[in-house]
Amino acid sequence: MWNETPFYVKATIKLLLAIMVVFVLIMGREFLVPFTIAVFFTFLLLPISRKLVQWRIPKIPSILISILIAFIFFGGIIYFFVSQIESFSDDLPQLKMQFHKKWESLQQFIFTNFRISKYEQSKWINLKVNETLQSADGYALDIFSATGTFIANLALIPIYIFFLTYYKDRIRNFIIQLNKKTNPSEVISLLSRISEVSQKYLKGILLDVLILSVLNSTGFLLLGLDHAILFGILASILNIIPYIGVLIGSLLPIAMALLTKDEIGNAIGVAAVTQFVQLLDNNFITPLVVGSSVSINPFAAVVALIISALIWGLPGMVLCMPVAGMIKVLCDHTDALKPYGYLIGEDDEKKVKRKFSYNPIKFLKKNR
Repeated sequence: MWNETPFYVKATIKLLLAIMVVFVLIMGREFLVPFTIAVFFTFLLLPISRKLVQWRIPKIPSILISILIAFIFFGGIIYFFVSQIESFSDDLPQLKMQFHKKWESLQQFIFTNFRISKYEQSKWINLKVNETLQSADGYALDIFSATGTFIANLALIPIYIFFLTYYKDRIRNFIIQLNKKTNPSEVISLLSRISEVSQKYLKGILLDVLILSVLNSTGFLLLGLDHAILFGILASILNIIPYIGVLIGSLLPIAMALLTKDEIGNAIGVAAVTQFVQLLDNNFITPLVVGSSVSINPFAAVVALIISALIWGLPGMVLCMPVAGMIKVLCDHTDALKPYGYLIGEDDEKKVKRKFSYNPIKFLKKNR
């Protein structure tokens, strides 16, 4: 009966379903964001808990130990990062003085070249700042309340991880029962593929952040940039966010160099380091450690980034690529969704080259 339905009716139904999905994602983001994070961490920690079970450690202690290992690992990273931020905050008064000196030099440059007085410049800046503050007042309370709720929900992530791991077999059987018309082996294969994609992506991203942190920090230290390790790690973490994160992560150390150094060559050097490391990451590091686990074309990645930012904000920007990878796997394994998987997927270069390669000798022999 669905095949006999007119095209415009099908399109309308699909559009309404998409709107309903987006509505549910927006209204349920306080629950869905921590739960999605827990799902990815469950995929990441499953090999550890399975290995512990193989070592004849009971199931519940194995799950708890895997969660504890994750807490120690990420807790150590957070502690180190916070210590770098505290060191940076100690230098804020001095940085503020340097900012005022740079700002006065900039004002003098504008007055000399454009004949705009310092009073007019300050008046314009104060006007824009006041307008920004007035428009921001309406959002401040919402941001703080949303942030507090999100932090409170983050405490539930270990609980989600525990139960998702403990009931993984029951969840798998539940999904199989929902798809009675599908061969159970195909469903298991799909679930295994989604788990594999998530594990590869998360492991690759963690290793990628570690390598980039070392490279960025080393380059900044050689240039004598203040708080080089902090900005090296920050640029590496922001690299997780496609496109936008790379830009912000590059601009922050450049701004620091402009603020703390008298010569512009230092800022140019910092920019060269960020671009060189990004070149290495795009062409060697990411293909090696992350691979093609999330084979999404750039256009689909940008669209996914924008939509996820509108729906879930900053957490959505971080989660958009692994979620898009899972959607891609689901589309590739479902006949009705394969066109969408093809649309958002990335071309296989070998197949493209093989398809469009032209050998004149073979052509002449074939058409002799």
